[in-house]
Amino acid sequence: MDTMNREMGATILMVTHDAYSAGYAKRVLFLKDGRVFNELLRGDRSRSVFYHEILDVLAALGGDISDVI
Repeated sequence: MDTMNREMGATILMVTHDAYSAGYAKRVLFLKDGRVFNELLRGDRSRSVFYHEILDVLAALGGDISDVI
């Protein structure tokens, strides 16, 4: 998908609950109760640094026992 995005200019919309997968994105939107809770733009940061920023937002987002399956 990264190659398609870079070489073909394809826009890819991925919906995931997996922070590791989201770490490959250029932009991540976090939704809570059907609304945008936060947005992160990767910029020049490494995937690893961006991944940890995603984890920080997820920690702030919180949740309760009903979010665990």
